[in-house]
Amino acid sequence: MNVVFRSGMEKFETRSDGSLKLSFGTPILSNDVRSKILEFSHKEALMHLTTGPVLESQKAELYEAAADLKDIKGKSHSQRLRAVLYRLHQQEDSMLSFSEYYSNRMELIINQIKERLE
Repeated sequence: MNVVFRSGMEKFETRSDGSLKLSFGTPILSNDVRSKILEFSHKEALMHLTTGPVLESQKAELYEAAADLKDIKGKSHSQRLRAVLYRLHQQEDSMLSFSEYYSNRMELIINQIKERLE
């Protein structure tokens, strides 16, 4: 799925984790282009900004990056692990808050993996 349209960056913000939040404005778009843009809601997408033609080297880079895309609605590995630990916390009827339980369990997992490195 792709859509190409003209836009201009109107605003950007830096976030505490070092990422950026970008805001773009567009000219009036056709209903077809608008509906295509809406299909990107809750999906990770590639963004290629250019003020000129797309070079062959850029096409190869875009093709490579497209292979890594995923649907944001699908859980990442860390989100899945957190959800599983939450269920385990419930099943064990732990006296710890989930935050403390999660922190302790993650330390155990990290230490187990670190031991394999040595």
